Amino acid sequence: MSQPKRISRKNVESMFDRIAPDYDKFNHILSVGIDRRWRKEVIGIVSQHSENKCIADFATGTGDLAVALAEKLHPASLIGLDLSNEMLQVARRKVREHKLEQIVSLQKENCESTSLPDSCVDAVTTSFGIRNFNSPQKGLQEMLRVLKPDGMAVVLEFSTPRKGPVASFVRWYYNNVIPFVGNLISKTKAPYRYLPATIFEFPDGERFCSMMRDAGFRNVRYKSLSFNMVNIYIGER
Repeated sequence: MSQPKRISRKNVESMFDRIAPDYDKFNHILSVGIDRRWRKEVIGIVSQHSENKCIADFATGTGDLAVALAEKLHPASLIGLDLSNEMLQVARRKVREHKLEQIVSLQKENCESTSLPDSCVDAVTTSFGIRNFNSPQKGLQEMLRVLKPDGMAVVLEFSTPRKGPVASFVRWYYNNVIPFVGNLISKTKAPYRYLPATIFEFPDGERFCSMMRDAGFRNVRYKSLSFNMVNIYIGER
């Protein structure tokens, strides 16, 4: 698969607005249903941090991680930020269903330049979103800006196995199965070709760790899961 052309912020917003009703189905299919376990790993890492009174979830999408963090960690507040109104509508429904309105607030924001004040949160999370930023580097700089001193950023993102039968299967799956199933679900192919293609383009592993260090994070490390299908990146301010 060729690398996707980076699309504008407005087009990213429009794409996610269009696929919002089917996005959860798509994500569960793309991750073969184990995305819930990956989010549990993120929550476990965040829970080890000494202060989690306020958490920001960047590119919160349909709110799966935000809701899980609020239910498991009981922060004083959690702010979910996303560019897509339609994705946030799905997230708001989940927040109401789980009776988390007193903890979780949701805001339409460009996560590369938010309205949050400096040093306002104890932890920043994001799951399967940063690869769709126009500038992941700016997104990382924004995460660092809003973190309090000693705050932690935890980034969950797909990666690409490089060799062996797993790598061959993953490429075949992303190139063929995902666009086919995406078209069955929502009768449109383009987003389901673009989103898997961004995985191959994304600078995963040590390359992303270098980006976090360049943004100003310290104690940067990462953990691979599920035969290197995903990585969890951790950095501290």
